Amino acid sequence: MANQAISAAVSQLKQEHIRLCKELARVDEALSVLGSLDGAERSPAKSSKKVKPVTGVAKRTISAAARKKMSEAARARWAARKKDKTPAK
Repeated sequence: MANQAISAAVSQLKQEHIRLCKELARVDEALSVLGSLDGAERSPAKSSKKVKPVTGVAKRTISAAARKKMSEAARARWAARKKDKTPAK
């Protein structure tokens, strides 16, 4: 019973979060339109996190070092897979 109430509350909060993100996107769009009316090129106020307006998920960035490690690991996996698939003559 308590689990159902908690999951219902979480679901409602997620829906409200999505609704608020959409509303924020509309406000940002209105600000950019109104800012362009006075002839100045202005972008909407930027927050410290980049947020997708529809889902509300913060955009994650990966460092160059982490990308390099992931690339090397992928190459190692591909090489091992290729080595296992070489046909025997």
